[in-house]
Amino acid sequence: MKWSELLLILAAVRGSLSQNIEVSQIPEVKATEGSTANLECSYNSDNLDLPIGWYKWYRHYPQGTDIFNSDDFKDRITKESREDFLNKGSASIQLYRVTGTDTGMYFCEVEFSGQEQIKGHGKGTFLNVTGEDKCCILTTFYLGMNINNLLSCHTLWLCQVGGGI
Repeated sequence: MKWSELLLILAAVRGSLSQNIEVSQIPEVKATEGSTANLECSYNSDNLDLPIGWYKWYRHYPQGTDIFNSDDFKDRITKESREDFLNKGSASIQLYRVTGTDTGMYFCEVEFSGQEQIKGHGKGTFLNVTGEDKCCILTTFYLGMNINNLLSCHTLWLCQVGGGI
């Protein structure tokens, strides 16, 4: 057997053993200002036996702003435990005290390495943060007696719904 034939066989075997990783995300999460948003991410892989793994979350686009290293998210993120990441395939995060400026696309990326390195990212989760609905009485006025001799009273409310008036 020639060396070139042996190399072709080894390359074919290595190619058939290559590992793939599939990352899944929920397309949209809605949250109210001040609440906690759960951004879910899970992965599965064919024959994953690589010893070292980690995950990142990016804002706006894959390889964008790494939110774990961003001052905008400092002290507002909780990650899954290392055990849940490795054993349950979960790369989810919780984002606390969300604000309207947190609205946008978030991408989960999972990576493993050993003798080879594999990486995959989800299709993204759109986080939609809306303001709390707030209402207050603007004025109350009386129109007088109606046909049944009952006093007609009307209240005018001013409401802020979802951050707008």
